[in-house]
Amino acid sequence: MALGYRKWVNWTVLILFSVVLAFCVSRFGVALSVVNGTSMQPTLHNGDRLLINKFKFTLQVPQRGEVVTFQDPHNQNRYLVKRVVGIPGDQIEIRDGKLFRNGKEIHEPYIDTPIEDGNYGPITVVPGTVFVMGDNRHRYASRDSRYDSVGLVPIKLVDGKVEFILWRPSLAAFL
Repeated sequence: MALGYRKWVNWTVLILFSVVLAFCVSRFGVALSVVNGTSMQPTLHNGDRLLINKFKFTLQVPQRGEVVTFQDPHNQNRYLVKRVVGIPGDQIEIRDGKLFRNGKEIHEPYIDTPIEDGNYGPITVVPGTVFVMGDNRHRYASRDSRYDSVGLVPIKLVDGKVEFILWRPSLAAFL
């Protein structure tokens, strides 16, 4: 009887450990995500499967140029993916289709068009927030920090850094 009890306890401990480990990995480690929309084209495409590093921002804050996921400030059940273009203290401005940070034009090799939404700013990124933009700079293509529905994103809402595109559905047609 004692042997059966010990086996039951061992299985229970193993199951509890597995559940706790799975929770910790999904909460603080890595996650999978799917891109929904075109706001990050040409970098990310609708349907791309992404590997998200959730651990990175438990130790440091987002940096310029990183592609991050974050909780939508106006819909807690939705997550957005954008590129960080401004960190606390940066002054962001858009003039004549170009992005300026702290008065200097930013070279953005990841975009394929000038910014078509018109001039914006200047605005200073306040402490505890980041300024994000989608890589798709066509008119009205990205709901990002330029719009009141997103605004400056509190760092506490940043969920993780996009590390890899695991799979792109458009490539499946060639299989």
